Amino acid sequence: MGKFMKKTLILSVIALSLTSVLPAHSQEMVGIQDQIDALKEELIVLNRKVYRDQADSAVSVTSTGAASFGEYDEIIRSLNGKFEELEYKIKQMDERISAMNKDIDTRFNMIEGKPIAAASGSIADQKKFGASVANGAPKSIVGDTVTSGTLKDLGRTQESVDSLYKKGLEALKGNDLIAAEQHFQLILSDYASDKLAGNAQYWLGEVYYKDQNYAKAAVAFAKGYENYKDGNKGADSLYKLGLSMSQLGKKTEACTALKNVPTEFPKADSELLGKAKSQAAKLGCN
Repeated sequence: MGKFMKKTLILSVIALSLTSVLPAHSQEMVGIQDQIDALKEELIVLNRKVYRDQADSAVSVTSTGAASFGEYDEIIRSLNGKFEELEYKIKQMDERISAMNKDIDTRFNMIEGKPIAAASGSIADQKKFGASVANGAPKSIVGDTVTSGTLKDLGRTQESVDSLYKKGLEALKGNDLIAAEQHFQLILSDYASDKLAGNAQYWLGEVYYKDQNYAKAAVAFAKGYENYKDGNKGADSLYKLGLSMSQLGKKTEACTALKNVPTEFPKADSELLGKAKSQAAKLGCN
């Protein structure tokens, strides 16, 4: 696969992996901005009231005036509390955006083959990109799979990889997509260097594809192609990456993947090569 075309496909998959993160941040920023605007309005109203009372110089400061000042103090304390709450929210937002920027930098370093620093407390230190890969497989283009801490507890008792794999396939066959996803992800989290990891990565993509979550499917198949290219599901992963991109309306990326199936895997199953060629023709790939 040409370097330029491969990088285009890589960047598209990275963008897909971030789509679920950015909207949440932007919505939260809108909410914070609304609160700031509301506080500005409250300050304007308070200032007008203060100036209006000061203009009434003929009225002496009585118990009523003392009550008014007490009212102002209460309003100011309330505003100070709201400002402190906003400062805390903005600090949290800044920390999340900073972490996301480090995440993006790490992914681009992986694309360019640069070393990834594993500083204490960093994303790399948390093993987000630290999974083992198959021998001879190229560097991952979209990072490692999620850690086991993000998965639902399946009552794990060091279950064997073969048992997890069998249960995952049975769940997928029975259309229990949640259970299938959990079992395949456990394999990728706990048995990333096992011979079945490449298969688990591919079937995880199939779980998302069957659920019509084509963005997640594209990311999963891209990982299968990059991390386990030399495994028996390498060609299938690249083919299904092309189909996922097609479903997302990304013709250029879909054509890049489909047209490179026979180039990258000339000894792949003839039926798969035929399907890749047929799908490329159907999309009108040049």
